[in-house]
Amino acid sequence: MFASSGLFGALPCPYLPTCPREAYCIYSHSVALTPAPPPAPIAATQPVSKRKLDPVNKDPVDTPPTKQIRSEKGVPEQAKRTPIAAMEVAKQRRQTYDTVAPPVSSSSSSSSRRPGSTATEAVLLARPHVAKAAIPTTKPKSSTTTTTSGPPVLKIDLKSHSKPQFRQAVAMQYYNEFLRIYAPLGNSGSNLATTHAVDQEKAVHIKTNQGSYRSLASSILQRLKKRPVALSEQDVGIDGEWVDPANAPAPEKDVWADVSKYVHPVEKLVANGYPVAIPEGSFRDMDPVQECERCHKQFEVSATLAEQDKAVCQYHDRRITRRLVNGERIKLHACCDGVQGSPGCRDGPHVFKEDNFLQLHHRTPFVKADPRSPEERRRKKKHAVVAMDCEMCYTAGGFELIRISATDQDGKTILDELVRPKHEIFDLNSRFSGITSIDGAKYDLEQARQLFLDLIDENTVIIGQSLENDFKVLRLVHTQVIDTAMLFLHPLHTQGIRYSLQILAKKHLNINIQDGEHGHDSFEDAKTCLDLVRVWIEKDKKGIKIIP
Repeated sequence: MFASSGLFGALPCPYLPTCPREAYCIYSHSVALTPAPPPAPIAATQPVSKRKLDPVNKDPVDTPPTKQIRSEKGVPEQAKRTPIAAMEVAKQRRQTYDTVAPPVSSSSSSSSRRPGSTATEAVLLARPHVAKAAIPTTKPKSSTTTTTSGPPVLKIDLKSHSKPQFRQAVAMQYYNEFLRIYAPLGNSGSNLATTHAVDQEKAVHIKTNQGSYRSLASSILQRLKKRPVALSEQDVGIDGEWVDPANAPAPEKDVWADVSKYVHPVEKLVANGYPVAIPEGSFRDMDPVQECERCHKQFEVSATLAEQDKAVCQYHDRRITRRLVNGERIKLHACCDGVQGSPGCRDGPHVFKEDNFLQLHHRTPFVKADPRSPEERRRKKKHAVVAMDCEMCYTAGGFELIRISATDQDGKTILDELVRPKHEIFDLNSRFSGITSIDGAKYDLEQARQLFLDLIDENTVIIGQSLENDFKVLRLVHTQVIDTAMLFLHPLHTQGIRYSLQILAKKHLNINIQDGEHGHDSFEDAKTCLDLVRVWIEKDKKGIKIIP
């Protein structure tokens, strides 16, 4: 298109009073209704005769007169061929339409008149915005007419760690799911779907970096797909804030008032490898020769990972399962169906995990939560019940923390941060941690731990799955613990076998977790543990025996 350069600014807009482009319309929207005297009649144009040469005799010959073509209102058609002439035509047309005759008698029948037959209607047709100001109009009021906002459009953030096209695609996926969830709410649900899709994507972007964005976005999308449709205006919210009405927490006095009776005794915590006291005694430097956690071979630990050491370990990343093959039960690796003792199907660097409390305390000291009275807990906003989960990676210093997540007793997020390890990373353990990069981590171990300690005191009940590993990497000593792996005991627990959180969630909550391709989600794991303990307490109070 060519630029208008204001050529249409003098013309009345033909779409008024409902012009959809009022802010950007190229026509005029501001011409006032001012009566003007009728324009002087334009003299008729006389026929023009032309003379031309006779092609044979070369003599002038008279030709029949030609009639000059005129457009409406007496304006020559040739005058419209240039922008300046077009403006003159518009000026004459405005002068004509500015003449408003007195209104016709009310006795005249409206059915016998055609549109535009009166001067008022001529103004309405030619200059509707003028008529809008001069003629009062009434619009029917409708309380049921609402507009929907439609699909979300994210603003481009130049500081974003992820590509705007990918973020927009994630927001659209969330929008489609929220649209399904809020379908029973009508137009208000459609508008809410747009708002929550933007809020959900923003929450994911804030919590992640370029490496972990895809993983968390995928995990949340899977949870939204499993979420039922909303039952009421209160049954709304983004993931992490929404609470399922079917599992809605009862008041604290009903569910969590006696939660301390379900805390495991200290002896049981010791038997399961929990640190229950600050380690004391002499220590020795870490042995440079360690056993690989994966292939169980001896290797020498180095501060940096050489190129040739990045694929020296062959291992299986899934547990051994028993399967019936040709009528015989044999042990197979779930990752590749290889028999027990077969070469590993994956390769990587040798890694190790330090379990000696004194050695761990020597490198980074263990700490305890501060004691608080009930009054101080209310004043300091300490939580009575917290569910938590950590994600770890392998470094030159062993097993180290890279993410910590915690929820309150209602399942709402109160902490979710990436953590920088102290030593060089050998393996992010992405297959299980779901973390592919920690570029956006803002805190080190001590800082992240302090954020968690600000939420609890020594009487806070911490809920989780196999928290002994979490406490080791966090360097935390705490004895008010409910471990779902110890609460829902496996029949072969005396042999060190435990139910996985995935199995417990499917059996007792009827939900699927950890089923994505991008590893675990520590927030999802923490909330699942909280729901499992709630179910246990509720059934126990009703006298229902739970069979793990």
